Amino acid sequence: MQNFAEKTTKAGANDKDLRCENGLHNLVAYYQKLFDIKENIDHYSPSDYQNAKRIFVKYLLEKRAM
Repeated sequence: MQNFAEKTTKAGANDKDLRCENGLHNLVAYYQKLFDIKENIDHYSPSDYQNAKRIFVKYLLEKRAM
């Protein structure tokens, strides 16, 4: 079974949208786009949405394979 980070990176964010030269910044932006799906937007309240997004990105950054 693939780990969660490998499974989600195949989702749908497009690398062409990333303009910054910093790789870590691009990775964070990519993971944030993965979180921005209708299911998550409908599930979280506006006050909890940003916190949930931060936790999601932090989890993926800590658990990704090197």
